[in-house]
Amino acid sequence: GQKTAKNGVGIFVREPLAQEVLDIKRINSRLMWIKLRIEKQTMIIFSAYAPQTGKSEEMKNDFWTAFSDTISTIPKSETILIGGDLNGHVG
Repeated sequence: GQKTAKNGVGIFVREPLAQEVLDIKRINSRLMWIKLRIEKQTMIIFSAYAPQTGKSEEMKNDFWTAFSDTISTIPKSETILIGGDLNGHVG
């Protein structure tokens, strides 16, 4: 997610796909995405690591705000894949 961070998120891309990377966006140490061209489709792949239990509400809110703000900028014509650990509860 950040060039100088010791911890955080990352995305590995196999060598044949590396030449298809159009853009990389590092939002913070917990959130990043890459844009790939796969055949005729543009795909955004997110790597996200939400703050876990025990972290402050402010940190959690900052993460979800950054995540939501980032996703809202992506055109609906592009496919979004989200990977990572969102530390959520269902129910």
